[in-house]
Amino acid sequence: MENYQIRKIDNHTWQLEDPFRTYLYLLEGEKEALLIDAGNGFSGLKEVVASLTDKPVTVALTHGHFDHTGAAAEFEKCLIHKADVPVLSQGFDRGTRKYQVKRFSEIFDLTLPDEEITYLVNAREPENLEYLTEDQKIDLGNRVLEVIETPGHTHGCVCFLDVTNGCLFAGDTGCNREILVYFDHSATVEDVKLSDEKLLARKAEYTQIWPGHHECPMDASCLEDYHKAAEDILENPGIGEKIPLDKGYKILYNYHTIGISYTEAHIHR
Repeated sequence: MENYQIRKIDNHTWQLEDPFRTYLYLLEGEKEALLIDAGNGFSGLKEVVASLTDKPVTVALTHGHFDHTGAAAEFEKCLIHKADVPVLSQGFDRGTRKYQVKRFSEIFDLTLPDEEITYLVNAREPENLEYLTEDQKIDLGNRVLEVIETPGHTHGCVCFLDVTNGCLFAGDTGCNREILVYFDHSATVEDVKLSDEKLLARKAEYTQIWPGHHECPMDASCLEDYHKAAEDILENPGIGEKIPLDKGYKILYNYHTIGISYTEAHIHR
């Protein structure tokens, strides 16, 4: 099966979408290329990337979740925020992967070949890790990206600001749908507010936001909505609707086109 849909953003930037609807972004400079996120781990990614660029490729992860890290070990080097290394490792537990593949197959109504399921479940955890830090510059050769720490969804979430081309690659920090802040390894609603303030303070430096899922590209108004929603929750922690989960519940507060899901334990820092 063809596992990756390719969307050309410009002559040196591509969006790849895997069957579980996670977006990956390939950015090419004059000397190197950067793959932002590695999807769920479907087969064929390295070959697709090689068909688009002949530059050496490094993977840079917006955060450590299963659906963004799956094929990271197929490339020589992987960049991640140190706070999300435990999340990364958890996502490569075989039992966890088997459960997630089954769950996502049901969510997206996909019947995968047995060999693809085996490939996904047995994906390897990347070992050659380097740690991303605030304000770090990644120079691909006349194309510079800056790392911006944006805790919320996880403690180690980051965004990548393409300084050269005025784009923000936001992972799950800026999806136009819902940010989940209720996992054990999530940060807090207060962190969401502070992270959005940081990004909005620099909105003159980007014209488009490319997220990890859902509608794209987006503009800064989505981050403004997240910031306002976070303020509302901090002022009134019971403002959302309680929604049952397999264990316990989450509180969902919808605002315009976005939502924040949280629990009482994930409101204040």
